[in-house]
Amino acid sequence: MPPIGLIAGNGRFPFLVLDAARSLGHEVTVVAIKEEIGADLVERAAAVGATLHTVSLGQLGKCIALL
Repeated sequence: MPPIGLIAGNGRFPFLVLDAARSLGHEVTVVAIKEEIGADLVERAAAVGATLHTVSLGQLGKCIALL
């Protein structure tokens, strides 16, 4: 399975994508918007073995480099 990059903010959507991708066997790299995420997303990413990076809203270049 190819890896998936997930740009995550707040809300339920990042959790749905993360859980679905992992259940299908994809490796997931989460790039989380620092100003938007909570500890629950950090914990879920760790629980399912996803790599998580945090970036500020203005760091689009860093986000692209990570993915």
